[in-house]
Amino acid sequence: MFDPQSWNGPPFDELREMAQKSGFAEIGAAPAGPVTHPNRIRDWVARGYHAGMGWFARSLEKRLDPRLVVPNAQSVLVLLTPYTPQPVKLGPYNLARYAAGDDYHDVLLKPLIQLCQHMERLFPGSRQRAYVDTGPVLERYWAERSGLGWIGKNGCLISKAYGSTVFLSTVVTTIRLPWSQPHPFHCGQCRACLDACPTDAFPEPFVVDSNRCISYLTIEHRGDLPRHLDFANWVFGCDICQEVCPWTHKFAQPPRLEQFRPRPAYQDLTSRELNEISEDAFRHLFRKSPVKRAKQIGLARNIRYLTDRDPDGRPVL
Repeated sequence: MFDPQSWNGPPFDELREMAQKSGFAEIGAAPAGPVTHPNRIRDWVARGYHAGMGWFARSLEKRLDPRLVVPNAQSVLVLLTPYTPQPVKLGPYNLARYAAGDDYHDVLLKPLIQLCQHMERLFPGSRQRAYVDTGPVLERYWAERSGLGWIGKNGCLISKAYGSTVFLSTVVTTIRLPWSQPHPFHCGQCRACLDACPTDAFPEPFVVDSNRCISYLTIEHRGDLPRHLDFANWVFGCDICQEVCPWTHKFAQPPRLEQFRPRPAYQDLTSRELNEISEDAFRHLFRKSPVKRAKQIGLARNIRYLTDRDPDGRPVL
């Protein structure tokens, strides 16, 4: 019979201190188990709001219960890391703030694994699975359950200390960590994020239709872009629903890690240089950058969408 190991020896502050030295700003933990209201997520998939992200649907049941990821899991540990809250330019275009520096997947995974190794040394025989926004884990749900913030009406995790410009990392573990209380909801009647979206990507509060989301379309989507949407000069990702949020506007903080600071070379580029960039030059310019996700062909497609317009302002792809 499985005997869960409780964090009743070394204080949890030791783990928090180690995490903070590695660049993580805050940590929290929640009891592992089935998510509440799973049918809301199943309905989101059934309505096709995940668009071309078939991987989300394929791993849906694991996302709804982390114990299917790590058998006998007792806790989900969540770590929060701020990224730059200032507007970022890629030449004349808007660039998502999270992509201003190095790819967070690569930057955060190494210290996260080291944290897991430390947990294994303290509790031999325990099991940990670490993810930086790549595994079958609902990061924002567990961040809310861990007391790090609440899920806003735009679907983003909002922290009272850092706004929503934060990366989330998770560890599913068989260790019974000290659990936090879920964070209360603080959006109230505000709907600034919903009203500001130029593509009407929110059919209702807390629900994002990826088929209309600028971030999804400019990063994950492959193939032609829909002709009827206004991308508002965003060439890779979009921060509109975050930058209008009063909490983010007031409380967002600069990144602790140098790797997440904006790259100065980006803002000096011209539209022509970006549109005509070769594969080799693309790889060099965006080395270790999240922009690589769109590939050279995707970035060129996005630029054409923003620049090729008819007299009425509609794209003429």
